[in-house]
Amino acid sequence: MGKRLLVATLVAIGPLVAFAQNLITGHITDVRTGEPLIGASVIVKTDKGRGVVTDVDGNFKLETKVEAPLTLKVEYVGYRALDVDVYDFDEPVEIALIDNSNRLDEVVVVGYGVQKRKQLTGAVTTVKNDELLNTSTSFDNILGGAVAGLDATASSGQPGASVNIRIRGGNSINAGNEPLYVIDGVLLYNSSSATNAGNSVAGTNFNPLASINPSDIESIEVLKDVSASAIYGSRGANGVIIVTTKSGKHGKVKVDYGYSIGVSSVRKRLDVLNAEQWGELYLELATDAQKKASGVTPELVKTWGEGTDWQDALFRTATTQQHQVSVSGGSDNERFHISGNYTNQDGVIRGSGFTRLGARLNYERDILKNVTVGLKTSFSKSTQTGSQSFRGQSNGVSGLLELALRTSPAVPIYNTDGTYNYANPFEAGDFVRNGLTPNAIADLSEVDAQTRVDNTLVSAFAQWEIIKGLKLRTQGSVNILNTRQSVFGPATSQIGFNSDGYGAVGSKRWESDQVEVTLTWNKKIGNIHEFEVLGGYTYQQEKSERLLGSTADYANDNLGYQSLQSGSQLIATETDFVTSVLYSGIGRINYSLLDRYHLTATLRADGSSRFAKNKKWGWFPSLGFAWNVNEEKFLKNIKWIEDLKLRASIGTVGNQEIGDYTFLSTYAATHYFLGGIKNTAYYRSALGNDDLKWETTTSYDLGFDFNILKGKLGFVFDVYHKKTSDLLLNIPVEQTTGFSSQLTNVGNVTNDGVEFAVNATLWQAKDLTWQVSANIAHNHNEVTSIGTGQSEIINGNQTIIRPGEALGTYYGWQFDGIVQTSEDLKSVPAPSNKPVVEYGDVKYVDQNGDGVVDQENDRVVLGSAQPDFTYGFATQLRYKSWNLSLNFQGSYGNKLYNQMEQALESPNASYNASTKLLNRWTAENPSTTIPRAVAQNNYSAYLDSRFIEDASYLRLKNIQIGYNFQPKVGNNQKLGVYLYASAQNLLTITNYSGYDPEYSGYVDRGTYPASRTFTFGVKLSY
Repeated sequence: MGKRLLVATLVAIGPLVAFAQNLITGHITDVRTGEPLIGASVIVKTDKGRGVVTDVDGNFKLETKVEAPLTLKVEYVGYRALDVDVYDFDEPVEIALIDNSNRLDEVVVVGYGVQKRKQLTGAVTTVKNDELLNTSTSFDNILGGAVAGLDATASSGQPGASVNIRIRGGNSINAGNEPLYVIDGVLLYNSSSATNAGNSVAGTNFNPLASINPSDIESIEVLKDVSASAIYGSRGANGVIIVTTKSGKHGKVKVDYGYSIGVSSVRKRLDVLNAEQWGELYLELATDAQKKASGVTPELVKTWGEGTDWQDALFRTATTQQHQVSVSGGSDNERFHISGNYTNQDGVIRGSGFTRLGARLNYERDILKNVTVGLKTSFSKSTQTGSQSFRGQSNGVSGLLELALRTSPAVPIYNTDGTYNYANPFEAGDFVRNGLTPNAIADLSEVDAQTRVDNTLVSAFAQWEIIKGLKLRTQGSVNILNTRQSVFGPATSQIGFNSDGYGAVGSKRWESDQVEVTLTWNKKIGNIHEFEVLGGYTYQQEKSERLLGSTADYANDNLGYQSLQSGSQLIATETDFVTSVLYSGIGRINYSLLDRYHLTATLRADGSSRFAKNKKWGWFPSLGFAWNVNEEKFLKNIKWIEDLKLRASIGTVGNQEIGDYTFLSTYAATHYFLGGIKNTAYYRSALGNDDLKWETTTSYDLGFDFNILKGKLGFVFDVYHKKTSDLLLNIPVEQTTGFSSQLTNVGNVTNDGVEFAVNATLWQAKDLTWQVSANIAHNHNEVTSIGTGQSEIINGNQTIIRPGEALGTYYGWQFDGIVQTSEDLKSVPAPSNKPVVEYGDVKYVDQNGDGVVDQENDRVVLGSAQPDFTYGFATQLRYKSWNLSLNFQGSYGNKLYNQMEQALESPNASYNASTKLLNRWTAENPSTTIPRAVAQNNYSAYLDSRFIEDASYLRLKNIQIGYNFQPKVGNNQKLGVYLYASAQNLLTITNYSGYDPEYSGYVDRGTYPASRTFTFGVKLSY
């Protein structure tokens, strides 16, 4: 009976066992953004017919009779397919796919359209890195180290300051070297002059791009060679950066919110003397009269100890907070993206900061089957506070940072009652008035300086597909920058010191109006021929108007610049209006043969109002060719080669960034008194040139793209040559003209370089993905001609422009040690700034052997600000729900003139000095590097090789660790949560002795230093 029951039971449950199903659940996301992928395909490789697609949240449920372990095959359009091993069914499977950023079918944004990467003939790099975008208040900050051949250096560490970008070297001397920015089709040239109302004391370093929220950006394309950039003609000589902001996607409405808070501190401090050390130096330097007036004695100095740390008071621990919110979505015929953001960033120097409040609306609608209209609009209100600038007398000091650094540590910041101390007994010259002196720390608090910029950018388009393949597109845009620069300094401040208070307000309205009409025809004939023909017309007008007023001698400081009429002395009132127009015709043909051979021919004609009547028009052609070698029969069967493309291009682009009206003879107003009556007269202020024309840059590029192992390893290589002709230079003219120079087209500059980039997926599995990328670039910059009228141009006794040398070449005396007591003083060449040589003085090389070291005959090239090469490295590691990313940036071989160090090593009886002077030359300490202490040494009068420093560096620009999870909320809905912590500028390896080696200028005289920042944040997605 028992046996029969057992048999019956087995017979009953057998079919159930046979048809039992295992349930696999999981979630599929983008490895970079963490966003769910909707409609991804998931199948069991050994169970044919068993497959599902992910839902709107990226989730899937798959039943299979196959027992674990098993392998899932996951596929999604535009992403690399992935095999995932599943060992049990207990936990959901988390899968992250990598987009096909190096695959041939990826669509890349190019000028006036898009193009498959496979068919690109130009050198184009795509930047997509949401982790870095989260850590920056301006998107141009993220480009350094991310793109081969792109050199990004900060002009200042002040929040909201500009970043100087050079793509494949600098082409021009007097015209602009910044790339063209294209924001959603709107052409912008990034120049702080657009937001400069002429109030220099309030600061002139606001970055217009800082008003664009980085979190609104979808992708950035960098167009480096002429085949890619020639469609922009006169605007494309320095490369093009195309920025595409986020748009809504079909499907469920998505809400995102992000918050971050960061803490910043200065990365490095300079070593200066404490009070007792400085007092001992003072006793060596000061005259008897100075010692008597100050009352300083050796006994008093011994009681000073450490004294006041002015540098510590200058810097602070600063905080940054950011809020981001966006709502996006769409239906079958419309897409939208709405976002808002708020940033509040304090600077590491007291009194400085940056705030931004912004909003964006991107909307598209298919009003007919073949007609689409769209609107992209953004508004931001940004304010940059704090200024370290001086007004009027500087007493040989560059600004508040240097004044704070060099004020004697024997002088207190505050009086005993807590008020600011304005009595410095060691100060002299311009900074003493009625026994009072400026106090740098007081100025950082008491001087009210701000630059406020309201940025409105509106772009609207309509696109009509007339017939299949033929599209007419019209786009109009307006960009308006309203700037207000305000500053007020009380009578105790440096800017108000000699005028009993000073106030100024400047306002500027800059506007750019743009209209584009393009007609594009796409045609494919079988599998042999494919055409894209583009023709169009563009118009852009820029105009600006400015007003500046300033007064002094205030009886009441309470209202500041809000009441300029309170100042009894009218200093200046200035107004101006400037306008320029650019008319353009554009044409481009893209042709592909057998989807293997690709040709791009471009022609653009530009007419600019910035050039003389008969020189307004320029013609800019280019030709590009690409060959997909892997499609040839001899390589097609080699499966591990996914892509091998050779590229070549040639073409000419121009540069119109020279300012307005430079070809005209202009006149300016002046005033004079006659018979006690003030009169106005006009004088010729500039010598015109009727032959002024375009600078043109002719470029050649050869390169290849090579991807293997199903795209897991990719290489990009380029070699290029650029020659800029008809340089705009100021050359000497006859004195009979009444002028010393005239702007003329003469001279040439060349840039020759090599770029190499590699991307690799080192590991890709169910739980672990590891990617790395690296790039390196070398650019050789050389001036080849500056015309026939001159052999060299010397700028400010610091740099020289000379054929055979690079732009930014330093020119000065060669340091030759310290004069020792064993030497014959008569045999030591005497420098022209100190004709009597003494033991312990600096020696310089007498280049021509005439016994005198002078500026005319003994200066030599001391190096260049141009790097030998720049490089970057990045790695991203994902393990289950954790991710880690690191980004490095570096530069090698570039020099920087450390003028601050020169000032600190040139002591006097008024200001503090470097601790290097503790090792100064004495008879008992015969130093070979630091001269003796003498107040009138004139060492700072001229440039010498001691202060041309190696500014090479390697910087860990960003490190970030994050964690993704999805708790359930509401009606069993999942909330995407991403927690992260990051650090910026965590590590910098350099031999440069100043605050920061990453500086875009040629002379570092107390530049606002970069900061180290630790950030913590959260992103929520629903």
